[in-house]
Amino acid sequence: MVAGASRRIIYFSPKLRRFLVFATLLSGFGLLVEGAYAVEPRPERPFYNHFTPDDEARLGLALSNRIETEGIPVPGSDGKQQILRVTRNSLIETYLDGIASKLARSSQRPDIRYSVQVLDSPSVINAFSIPGGHIYVTTGLLDFVQSESELAAVLGHEIGHVVAGHASNRIARVNLFGMMLDQAREIGLISDSATAQKLSDMAFPILFTVDAHTFYSRDDEVEADLLGLYEMVRAGWDPEGETELLDRLAKGSQEESGIAALIATHPNPSDRLLIVQNERGTAKFPSGLRRDSADLATMRRTLHGASNDTTSFNPLIFVGTVVGLAVILLCMRPIWVRKRRMA
Repeated sequence: MVAGASRRIIYFSPKLRRFLVFATLLSGFGLLVEGAYAVEPRPERPFYNHFTPDDEARLGLALSNRIETEGIPVPGSDGKQQILRVTRNSLIETYLDGIASKLARSSQRPDIRYSVQVLDSPSVINAFSIPGGHIYVTTGLLDFVQSESELAAVLGHEIGHVVAGHASNRIARVNLFGMMLDQAREIGLISDSATAQKLSDMAFPILFTVDAHTFYSRDDEVEADLLGLYEMVRAGWDPEGETELLDRLAKGSQEESGIAALIATHPNPSDRLLIVQNERGTAKFPSGLRRDSADLATMRRTLHGASNDTTSFNPLIFVGTVVGLAVILLCMRPIWVRKRRMA
């Protein structure tokens, strides 16, 4: 400062100071960049997310009830929206819940009880999770995975989203922006609803640039990948299942139309593959972990109605029954002949 110059003091009212601090914190959040993970990520709840575990459970229950009645809208391969609806099969759900339970116990939030439901869509390869531990997988994905470790990678990834609170974070971000608008109105920066709406229209694309066409950002996807990777290793599944899955998704994204919805909601499989491969290269994972099991094949047969379905016609059972009756009749024929001769 030049000697003798007068010092100019700018005064901010307490309300305006709170608003500027609020806006600065939000701007800093928007400038965060993805860091390189040397070890398992340890998600921290952002300052604006005040959801408690009970809040998440209530929100998840409300969302799951809505999904039961309305389904899940996803973009189709033709660009048009389609609705995925839940189909119930207790045998398949029990198998999937068993895998999810093992992964959950090895996660950073083992207190959450997960449930997995199946969406009836053979042509769509996708999976979703919402707060409270509700996971949804399509029948197309259950056919797409080639091993149980790949299936564990899918469920581990979705559990990773719940563990990190990605969905509740996004909901809280929307609430945060609404709070900023309310604060701005209170101190007179926004004087009418039309101005507030114009500011909202301008700011939302800035706040949600990454999320504009996807539910989760790239950073969220990578964090869920790495959380799932460590979960499946601790639960006893081979981490190669995750790299194999991401590799096939990356190669198939331009070849198989059924993957279109998954790529739209889970972006950048190629980039994510490189990060997971790098993590596997630096982490010391045990060898000899589980890759597959006969349970996956049994689940698939059940999925297609060829097993464990007492209400459907099974030709093998029918043929076996006919052959069995024929053998019984042949064995009883001498007895009938003797009785007729004695008569």
